[in-house]
Amino acid sequence: MLRIAAQALAPVMRYILEVNEHVAPEALQALLERDIGPEAKDIIVTAGQQLIEQGRKEGRKEGRQQGFQEVLLRLLRQRFGAQVDTQVEQRIMTASVEQIETWSMRVLSAATLAELFAD
Repeated sequence: MLRIAAQALAPVMRYILEVNEHVAPEALQALLERDIGPEAKDIIVTAGQQLIEQGRKEGRKEGRQQGFQEVLLRLLRQRFGAQVDTQVEQRIMTASVEQIETWSMRVLSAATLAELFAD
């Protein structure tokens, strides 16, 4: 029963650790250990590990997107030269990975930037 309660508490702890700016993880752990017992340490560790993994995934995704953006910009500058202005750069930097992939496939066939960006 206590194990099930601990498992149910892990997502709550993860949420508290993610959004809370006022209580240190150590203070939260001490509070839980006092009220729940030593199992609380495992709950905090599990929640912390989940946050770390989430951060890693988000970091990889963000890094992947930045890499795609940079490659596309280099290709566009090579192909269209001075037509690639700050407005084009901004459009690429705010685009989704899927949109960047679509535009990247069009780099070789599009005769103009307008054709490349056509939706």
